Amino acid sequence: MPIADMHMHLSRGRSAEFYREQMARNGVRWGGAVGGGPRDDVVAMREALGPHYVAALGQTEFFATFFEGGAAALSDVERPRFKALFETAEREFQTGRVKGFGEIHINNMSPFSPAGTQRKIALESPVVLRMFEIADRHRGFVQIHTMRDSGMDEIKRVAARFARTKIILSHCLPGARPEDVAELLSRTKNVFCELSAKGPVHGPRFFYSGDGIRPEWRKVIVAHADRFMLGTDPCCGLEDRYDEMIAEIRTMLLPDLPPAVMRKVAYENAVRILGLPK
Repeated sequence: MPIADMHMHLSRGRSAEFYREQMARNGVRWGGAVGGGPRDDVVAMREALGPHYVAALGQTEFFATFFEGGAAALSDVERPRFKALFETAEREFQTGRVKGFGEIHINNMSPFSPAGTQRKIALESPVVLRMFEIADRHRGFVQIHTMRDSGMDEIKRVAARFARTKIILSHCLPGARPEDVAELLSRTKNVFCELSAKGPVHGPRFFYSGDGIRPEWRKVIVAHADRFMLGTDPCCGLEDRYDEMIAEIRTMLLPDLPPAVMRKVAYENAVRILGLPK
């Protein structure tokens, strides 16, 4: 079963060959949809790996700006770093080398977030809205890391305003209950969940384990089978545990879904939603 990993970070300036081998040995045919660190170039990686790597801009600039000026700086569209990002985005979306922005951390006020990285800003802040404007013109995506305690009304408003943009919720909205996610998906057409950081490798946040998927979450996934994608999130000390993350997806998550739903979640949804090459 091929896998589309829509939360596959770049890290540590590793080579294209590293990711090519990592994906091949794990049966991951498509990967990406989030950025990397300051030594990682998503556009260059897209050139090296081809269209099966899903390049996403903005994560590096968002983190760098936060470390420079704190949370308030993340709303300043006049900062040179953001101006350069938007110029690059317009060009790379036009060429088709880039399909979206991500992972954009709106709210990561969680005890699981690395020390010193936590912040909470409005989704409808000027910089983030500019990302949505660009993505909407090109029918791209924005992958956001936010949490239930920010409220879901803002996500609904942005989804309605930018109806051509695919909004991907990193980790399927941390802190959300299954009924929260079901309600959000029922009230929107362009909001999707990716299921990274939900297995035992990531610790106590998991909703699937050796016993399968927690029943209340399985019910939501099956009911909204067209709206879920896979992800791993190899970051923050877990960069070298990618194989384990894929193994737990293959042995704990996918087998607990009906065959048609399993195929959708594994790769069919990502191919359809993001227009990926088969």
